[in-house]
Amino acid sequence: MKTIVLFIFSVCVFFYSNYVTFDHYGKDGVFISKLHVHSQSKGIWNSLIKLKFDHGDYTSDIYLEGSGIDDMAIFRDKGEILSYVDGQYTVHSDLQVLQQAKIINLKEADLYTRLLFASKQNFKPTFKIIYEDRNIFILEIGKNKQVQMFIRQE
Repeated sequence: MKTIVLFIFSVCVFFYSNYVTFDHYGKDGVFISKLHVHSQSKGIWNSLIKLKFDHGDYTSDIYLEGSGIDDMAIFRDKGEILSYVDGQYTVHSDLQVLQQAKIINLKEADLYTRLLFASKQNFKPTFKIIYEDRNIFILEIGKNKQVQMFIRQE
């Protein structure tokens, strides 16, 4: 009888600790990332990413404008977190072009053309969380190890 009571108590403590941990560290919500690039070779680029997490699924809207394209390009990425191995998350990504821009300088449109190419592929990018708390997380993304910070939007 004592064993059953101890087992039930252990299960209750386990579920309560998972609930508290998820409530404190859970990423559900909307996060914003802004990136400004000023480079001799890549030109001037501004991007805004609005990322929404909902129970392991995510949707991100990517707004991109720069000196290599004539107008703002808009992408939407829907996906889910597939796995976590050795500190690396793998996600399934379905990147779609919502608003295309015209390329006016191919040399400076590298970022835009990479996103266009990715929208035509079925890919599973990886990322590593460098820092996280409830309101901020910093990711190291892909093989190029691009670093991006996301801040919770209230």
